Amino acid sequence: MARTIPAVYEKGVFLPLQPPDLPEHQRVHLLVIPEDPAALAASQRQALAELAGIGQSGRSDVSAAHDSYLYRKG
Repeated sequence: MARTIPAVYEKGVFLPLQPPDLPEHQRVHLLVIPEDPAALAASQRQALAELAGIGQSGRSDVSAAHDSYLYRKG
């Protein structure tokens, strides 16, 4: 189950600020979202810029050719 755990990055290591309730050596994926408001706003602007105009391509075959557009196949 995915959940958010606050952490601090120090000397190359992420240190959780609360117990993560995970078994030792459990592999996880980290999504790093800075608390700095300016850095967060910049990352949000970047994500939105990547999505901007996605529905204005003029293509009428998007659902039929979904995989070729999404995965660049074919």
